Amino acid sequence: MQTDDATFSGDETHPTTRKALNMPVAPPDSLSLECGEPPVQEFDELSGVDAISSENAPHAWEIPDRLDEVLIATLPARRWEVEPGDVVALPVTVFNNSRRKLSARVYVEGWLDERWMVEPYVQASLEPGERITLELNLSPPRHAGTEAGDHPLAVVVRSPEEPLRMVRLGFTLRVLPFKRLALEVRGMPGPAAWWRRALDVSVRLSNQGNCPLTVRLEGWTTTLAASLRLPGSETFILPPGGRLHAPLRLTVHRLPWIGLHSRELLFTVRACSDEGETLAQVRRSVEVHPILGLWQLAAIGALGTVAAASALLLVVVSVLLMRYAATPPPAVAGEPAPAVIVVALNQPLASAAASSSAPARSADAPRLQPDPSAPLVLPDQVTAPGSGGPVRALAAPYTDVSAPPPGGPMTYAQMFQTIAAQYDLDWRMLAAQAYVESGFDSLALSSAGAMGLMQVLPTTWREWAPVVGVNDPFDSYSNVQVAAIYLDYLRTQLARQGRPEKEWMLVAYHWGIDRLSAFLAEGGDWQTLPELHRRYAEDILRIARTLP
Repeated sequence: MQTDDATFSGDETHPTTRKALNMPVAPPDSLSLECGEPPVQEFDELSGVDAISSENAPHAWEIPDRLDEVLIATLPARRWEVEPGDVVALPVTVFNNSRRKLSARVYVEGWLDERWMVEPYVQASLEPGERITLELNLSPPRHAGTEAGDHPLAVVVRSPEEPLRMVRLGFTLRVLPFKRLALEVRGMPGPAAWWRRALDVSVRLSNQGNCPLTVRLEGWTTTLAASLRLPGSETFILPPGGRLHAPLRLTVHRLPWIGLHSRELLFTVRACSDEGETLAQVRRSVEVHPILGLWQLAAIGALGTVAAASALLLVVVSVLLMRYAATPPPAVAGEPAPAVIVVALNQPLASAAASSSAPARSADAPRLQPDPSAPLVLPDQVTAPGSGGPVRALAAPYTDVSAPPPGGPMTYAQMFQTIAAQYDLDWRMLAAQAYVESGFDSLALSSAGAMGLMQVLPTTWREWAPVVGVNDPFDSYSNVQVAAIYLDYLRTQLARQGRPEKEWMLVAYHWGIDRLSAFLAEGGDWQTLPELHRRYAEDILRIARTLP
């Protein structure tokens, strides 16, 4: 039988076959003696087999054909197209050119996801000289994982009765591209007012199609009194399945002067392709407060109609404010803390809330707030650390009665310099961190269980204290040693993530390395960091810069 398909010699199969490798093959001992015998009968009724069009020959980059003289199979075309989510039916014509009944099993092999196959294979029995057409159905799913483009595949025909017989016909399946973009506006801010005219939101783009998209973001408002712009780039390239976050700033230029209620400002964000096609569009709204709202108008009306009552009210309010300003703040009960820190000249010293007999203090005890205009700790005005913490005395200068470390007593400044040199840290940063964490209280104990001068958590202490060989979390030297080696570990971990700065190391100490790593993996940066943790790192570094 003659065809114009290229003959492929050998019994090799495509290296990435997923379905065909599971097909059963009989051992050589069970082969029929008729396997090697050529057929003695030619069937002339096979129309179309002798005249396969040369247009159906596979291209050079397709899976090569392999023909057989007993099992004869044909495809009407070698290139097929399918829209993701639809079904393409491949009609495979099989002819039994032997003298006995054969079973033909037809399946597809190649770079093929199993989910594309509606059925793993189709099978039918053929009498000698019988021809039958079987349909193989392929349905690529409609999601981003179905890559658009040409996919070289092959139709394979085998017979369980003739294990050495195989037909392979290469073809190309073109998966057509489809575009689907998800656009979402996140982080809707509060209302716009005269003290807050610029509102920042985040736009999330997600390419749910199967082809790359060049996306251009556009935004506008329904009034000229506001504008919408992207602080960064306005054009993005998204691969299939890719996502990104883009900042968006809405600025209200003119606020309504008078109004009883807030007004609604509509804005629209649209994502377009490079050809100008609209891929996605969302519309959101924010509230805009007038400069003079309901309460302001009511106050003005009351002042205009009842001048005497308003004057009396102002007098009463002025007197109350003067009395409030003249009243000194209530003193915190307890003995005064030792003078281990120097605060700004215009800020009084705070007192401690706990005595040496009860080192634990409540979580809502006031912390000393640093003044940004003056240094906080002077090396010659700090006390010496000891194993048991400072001894508190009423109206007496601070004295350290704990056992001095080997080699003689040292000041807190010397302790921070010694430990910082061991781990290549800034000793001023360690001193500032001790002030922010505990106010230089070596006996501090928070409601969460954080202990000592650096407020080390119990889990951190149990992990790192054996490494440096210490066992007393309320000893200043031991506590700072554990905190320093833990800071060195955090710095190493963050440097591997491209964040070697001191700020990120301090944030990880305060927030936790796992939470910070998850935040950075989601695309977070310093500006979107929670205020509490960002302020913690900035205060420590600002205080450290004031130290001599």
